[in-house]
Amino acid sequence: MIRLNLESSPTATDLISTATAKEFLRVTHSNDDTLIASMIAGAIEVAQNFTNRKFLEYEYKLVMATWDDVYVSNSYSGNLYRDVATSLSSYGGYYSRWTGLQQIQFPYPPLISVTHVKYYDTSDSETTWNSSNYNVGKFMNQKGFIEIKDGVSTPSLYKRDDAIEIQFKCGYGTSSSDVPDAIKQAILLIVGKMYELREDSVSRLPKASEYILEPYRIKTY
Repeated sequence: MIRLNLESSPTATDLISTATAKEFLRVTHSNDDTLIASMIAGAIEVAQNFTNRKFLEYEYKLVMATWDDVYVSNSYSGNLYRDVATSLSSYGGYYSRWTGLQQIQFPYPPLISVTHVKYYDTSDSETTWNSSNYNVGKFMNQKGFIEIKDGVSTPSLYKRDDAIEIQFKCGYGTSSSDVPDAIKQAILLIVGKMYELREDSVSRLPKASEYILEPYRIKTY
Protein backbone atom coordinates (compact mmCIF):
# COMPACT_ATOMS: atom_id res chain seq x y z
CA MET A 1 0.00 0.00 0.00
CA ILE A 2 1.25 3.49 -0.87
CA ARG A 3 1.46 6.18 1.81
CA LEU A 4 2.22 9.89 1.83
CA ASN A 5 4.35 11.82 4.30
CA LEU A 6 4.15 15.61 4.23
CA GLU A 7 7.61 17.18 4.23
CA SER A 8 6.78 20.88 3.85
CA SER A 9 3.73 23.07 3.28
CA PRO A 10 3.05 26.78 2.82
CA THR A 11 1.39 29.13 5.27
CA ALA A 12 -2.21 29.93 4.32
CA THR A 13 -1.58 33.67 4.38
CA ASP A 14 1.18 33.19 1.79
CA LEU A 15 -1.65 32.64 -0.69
CA ILE A 16 -4.18 35.18 0.63
CA SER A 17 -3.11 37.68 3.26
CA THR A 18 -5.30 38.65 6.17
CA ALA A 19 -5.27 42.21 4.84
CA THR A 20 -6.58 41.06 1.45
CA ALA A 21 -9.36 39.05 3.08
CA LYS A 22 -10.32 41.98 5.33
CA GLU A 23 -10.55 44.27 2.33
CA PHE A 24 -12.80 41.74 0.60
CA LEU A 25 -14.95 41.41 3.74
CA ARG A 26 -14.98 45.21 4.27
CA VAL A 27 -13.67 44.76 7.79
CA THR A 28 -11.79 47.81 9.07
CA HIS A 29 -11.05 46.76 12.67
CA SER A 30 -8.48 44.25 13.93
CA ASN A 31 -10.65 42.40 16.45
CA ASP A 32 -11.24 39.47 14.08
CA ASP A 33 -7.77 39.19 12.55
CA THR A 34 -7.01 35.82 14.15
CA LEU A 35 -10.43 34.49 13.22
CA ILE A 36 -10.10 35.68 9.62
CA ALA A 37 -6.63 34.12 9.29
CA SER A 38 -8.09 30.84 10.52
CA MET A 39 -10.93 31.11 8.01
CA ILE A 40 -8.43 31.69 5.20
CA ALA A 41 -6.67 28.46 6.12
CA GLY A 42 -9.97 26.60 6.29
CA ALA A 43 -11.18 28.02 2.98
CA ILE A 44 -7.96 27.04 1.21
CA GLU A 45 -8.30 23.51 2.56
CA VAL A 46 -11.91 23.33 1.38
CA ALA A 47 -10.95 24.55 -2.11
CA GLN A 48 -7.99 22.18 -2.36
CA ASN A 49 -10.11 19.22 -1.28
CA PHE A 50 -12.80 20.15 -3.82
CA THR A 51 -10.35 20.49 -6.71
CA ASN A 52 -8.02 17.68 -5.53
CA ARG A 53 -5.14 20.06 -6.21
CA LYS A 54 -2.49 21.87 -4.22
CA PHE A 55 -2.20 25.59 -4.88
CA LEU A 56 1.10 26.74 -3.38
CA GLU A 57 4.10 24.41 -3.24
CA TYR A 58 3.84 21.29 -1.05
CA GLU A 59 6.52 18.63 -0.74
CA TYR A 60 5.72 14.98 -0.05
CA LYS A 61 7.42 11.64 0.27
CA LEU A 62 5.52 8.81 -1.36
CA VAL A 63 6.40 5.45 0.20
CA MET A 64 5.83 2.11 -1.54
CA ALA A 65 6.45 -1.52 -0.62
CA THR A 66 6.85 -2.68 -4.24
CA TRP A 67 7.08 -1.18 -7.71
CA ASP A 68 3.58 -2.51 -8.36
CA ASP A 69 1.88 -0.44 -5.67
CA VAL A 70 -0.82 1.84 -7.08
CA TYR A 71 -1.87 5.19 -5.63
CA VAL A 72 -3.97 6.82 -8.33
CA SER A 73 -4.46 6.59 -12.07
CA ASN A 74 -5.29 9.25 -14.64
CA SER A 75 -7.94 7.36 -16.55
CA TYR A 76 -11.00 5.30 -15.74
CA SER A 77 -10.00 3.07 -18.63
CA GLY A 78 -6.40 2.74 -17.50
CA ASN A 79 -4.96 -0.74 -17.20
CA LEU A 80 -4.08 -2.15 -13.80
CA TYR A 81 -2.43 -5.27 -15.14
CA ARG A 82 1.10 -6.46 -14.56
CA ASP A 83 1.81 -6.71 -18.26
CA VAL A 84 -0.43 -4.95 -20.76
CA ALA A 85 1.61 -5.99 -23.77
CA THR A 86 1.04 -9.69 -23.22
CA SER A 87 -2.25 -9.39 -21.29
CA LEU A 88 -1.03 -11.46 -18.37
CA SER A 89 -3.63 -12.01 -15.68
CA SER A 90 -1.49 -11.16 -12.66
CA TYR A 91 -2.41 -7.85 -11.08
CA GLY A 92 -0.33 -4.97 -9.79
CA GLY A 93 0.96 -1.63 -10.99
CA TYR A 94 -0.50 0.92 -13.37
CA TYR A 95 0.39 0.67 -17.06
CA SER A 96 -0.51 3.22 -19.68
CA ARG A 97 -3.03 1.86 -22.16
CA TRP A 98 -1.33 3.94 -24.87
CA THR A 99 2.37 3.21 -24.33
CA GLY A 100 2.23 0.00 -22.31
CA LEU A 101 4.83 1.52 -19.99
CA GLN A 102 4.64 1.41 -16.21
CA GLN A 103 3.66 4.68 -14.54
CA ILE A 104 3.67 5.77 -10.91
CA GLN A 105 1.13 8.59 -10.50
CA PHE A 106 1.20 11.34 -7.90
CA PRO A 107 -2.02 12.34 -6.16
CA TYR A 108 -2.00 16.14 -6.38
CA PRO A 109 -1.55 18.20 -9.54
CA PRO A 110 0.09 20.20 -10.81
CA LEU A 111 3.36 18.31 -10.33
CA ILE A 112 6.35 20.65 -10.02
CA SER A 113 9.26 18.22 -9.81
CA VAL A 114 10.51 14.85 -8.59
CA THR A 115 13.38 15.31 -6.15
CA HIS A 116 14.49 11.69 -6.07
CA VAL A 117 13.49 8.04 -6.33
CA LYS A 118 15.21 5.91 -3.69
CA TYR A 119 14.91 2.22 -2.91
CA TYR A 120 16.38 -0.44 -0.63
CA ASP A 121 18.27 -3.01 -2.67
CA THR A 122 18.43 -6.72 -1.89
CA SER A 123 21.18 -6.10 0.69
CA ASP A 124 18.93 -3.54 2.47
CA SER A 125 21.08 -0.59 1.40
CA GLU A 126 19.31 2.61 0.38
CA THR A 127 20.15 3.58 -3.20
CA THR A 128 19.12 6.51 -5.39
CA TRP A 129 17.70 5.34 -8.71
CA ASN A 130 19.18 7.34 -11.57
CA SER A 131 16.69 9.75 -13.15
CA SER A 132 17.80 8.53 -16.59
CA ASN A 133 15.64 5.44 -15.96
CA TYR A 134 12.34 7.31 -16.07
CA ASN A 135 10.55 10.26 -17.60
CA VAL A 136 8.57 12.79 -15.55
CA GLY A 137 5.14 13.82 -16.81
CA LYS A 138 3.96 17.22 -15.60
CA PHE A 139 0.54 18.54 -16.61
CA MET A 140 -1.94 21.21 -15.59
CA ASN A 141 -5.05 19.14 -16.31
CA GLN A 142 -4.18 15.77 -14.79
CA LYS A 143 -2.04 14.07 -12.18
CA GLY A 144 1.68 13.99 -12.83
CA PHE A 145 3.64 10.76 -12.97
CA ILE A 146 6.96 9.10 -13.56
CA GLU A 147 7.02 6.64 -16.45
CA ILE A 148 9.62 3.88 -16.49
CA LYS A 149 11.47 4.12 -19.81
CA ASP A 150 11.02 1.44 -22.43
CA GLY A 151 13.49 -1.41 -21.90
CA VAL A 152 14.30 -0.42 -18.29
CA SER A 153 13.73 -3.01 -15.56
CA THR A 154 12.91 -1.86 -12.05
CA PRO A 155 15.52 -2.89 -9.43
CA SER A 156 15.00 -5.85 -7.11
CA LEU A 157 14.00 -4.79 -3.61
CA TYR A 158 14.61 -5.81 -0.04
CA LYS A 159 11.41 -7.01 1.61
CA ARG A 160 10.31 -4.08 3.74
CA ASP A 161 7.21 -1.90 3.86
CA ASP A 162 9.11 1.26 2.89
CA ALA A 163 11.24 -0.25 0.16
CA ILE A 164 10.72 2.70 -2.22
CA GLU A 165 10.66 6.43 -1.47
CA ILE A 166 9.75 9.06 -4.06
CA GLN A 167 10.03 12.69 -3.00
CA PHE A 168 8.13 15.23 -5.09
CA LYS A 169 6.81 18.78 -5.10
CA CYS A 170 3.38 19.87 -6.29
CA GLY A 171 1.42 23.09 -6.64
CA TYR A 172 1.41 26.08 -8.96
CA GLY A 173 4.51 27.58 -7.37
CA THR A 174 5.86 29.29 -4.27
CA SER A 175 4.21 32.68 -4.77
CA SER A 176 0.59 33.79 -4.61
CA SER A 177 1.06 35.27 -8.08
CA ASP A 178 1.66 31.73 -9.45
CA VAL A 179 -1.89 30.69 -8.52
CA PRO A 180 -4.73 31.50 -10.95
CA ASP A 181 -6.71 34.57 -9.88
CA ALA A 182 -9.98 32.65 -10.26
CA ILE A 183 -8.93 30.19 -7.55
CA LYS A 184 -8.02 33.02 -5.18
CA GLN A 185 -11.35 34.71 -5.84
CA ALA A 186 -13.19 31.46 -5.06
CA ILE A 187 -11.31 31.15 -1.78
CA LEU A 188 -12.31 34.68 -0.82
CA LEU A 189 -15.95 33.81 -1.52
CA ILE A 190 -15.65 30.83 0.81
CA VAL A 191 -14.09 33.05 3.48
CA GLY A 192 -16.99 35.47 3.04
CA LYS A 193 -19.50 32.67 3.55
CA MET A 194 -17.67 31.48 6.68
CA TYR A 195 -17.47 34.98 8.10
CA GLU A 196 -21.13 35.75 7.46
CA LEU A 197 -22.57 32.42 8.67
CA ARG A 198 -21.04 31.28 11.95
CA GLU A 199 -22.97 28.00 11.87
CA ASP A 200 -23.27 24.80 9.88
CA SER A 201 -24.72 24.98 6.38
CA VAL A 202 -26.38 22.43 4.11
CA SER A 203 -24.56 23.69 1.00
CA ARG A 204 -21.16 22.22 0.21
CA LEU A 205 -19.66 25.44 -1.13
CA PRO A 206 -20.99 28.87 -2.03
CA LYS A 207 -22.50 28.42 -5.50
CA ALA A 208 -20.26 31.04 -7.12
CA SER A 209 -17.05 29.53 -5.73
CA GLU A 210 -18.11 26.03 -6.80
CA TYR A 211 -18.77 27.32 -10.32
CA ILE A 212 -15.36 29.03 -10.39
CA LEU A 213 -13.48 25.99 -9.07
CA GLU A 214 -15.21 23.34 -11.19
CA PRO A 215 -12.90 23.76 -14.25
CA TYR A 216 -9.89 23.13 -11.99
CA ARG A 217 -11.36 20.01 -10.43
CA ILE A 218 -9.53 16.70 -10.90
CA LYS A 219 -11.76 13.67 -10.43
CA THR A 220 -10.44 11.00 -8.07
CA TYR A 221 -11.23 7.30 -8.13
